[in-house]
Formats: sequence, C-alpha cells, structure tokens
Amino acid sequence: MNTSSENCRTILVVDDDASVLVLIQAILTAAGYRVLLATESEGAIRLASQKHLHIDMAMLDVHIPGVEGTALADQILALRPEVPVLWISGFVDDEFIRIKLLDGYAGFLPKPLRRNDLIAAVQQILSEDKILTATALAQ
Repeated sequence: MNTSSENCRTILVVDDDASVLVLIQAILTAAGYRVLLATESEGAIRLASQKHLHIDMAMLDVHIPGVEGTALADQILALRPEVPVLWISGFVDDEFIRIKLLDGYAGFLPKPLRRNDLIAAVQQILSEDKILTATALAQ
C-alpha cells in the first residue's frame, strides 16, 4: 500500500486526548508514516520550530485547551507555510467547517476516526496537495 516516499513522510498530530494520539500514532505508523505528537499548543509550536525536523503535514484537533479557534494552525503556518493542516474533531459545527475549509486548510475528519478514512485523507493530502471538503473525505 505504501511507497518508499510515503515511508519518510512526517505528520505532526496535536490532540489533548492521549487515547486519540495513541490511536492516530498506531494507524499512521502501521501505514508507514513518521508521527510527531503533542498534547498542547506549546509542544506543537516547539516541534514546528525545530528546523531540523521535516514536517509534511499537521493534523490538529479543533479544540485544544488554551488556544482559541485556529490560533495554533496560524502559528504553525507562520513557521511552516507549506504544511497542509487537516482538522479533526468530535465537536464542530458546519459553520466552522465551511469557513475554515474555504480559508485554505486541507480538510476535516470527524471523530471517532476510522482507520481507512484517516489513511485515505492523509494519502490524498500528501499526494495531491488539494483542498478537501468534508464531503470528499466521507466518500
């Protein structure tokens, strides 16, 4: 399923729920990706600030304690403007999805995450660098 180029792809995942991080790490590592984890915004910014780390994509929970709205994504994109951001959340309204996907983020996946949906979204974002809609991801 994976090519050798996918095996060196690195994904920064930020979620305050440790069980979600463990699940995402297990799924993506098994699919051949390198995964960097952070449970809060400071850790995510610290990782994104490290120039020696190559980051191909960021996967961010919509609701990170201590961070309002898309501030964390804005900070990461200020450091790494080329990195696509995939939003994940179990609690988000249609207005957030509509507005933020139109702002150029790579897409949105609802929680609970399904293995095949997660891998498909990551592969599509990394291979095509296209803006994804929630509808496209659900297909």
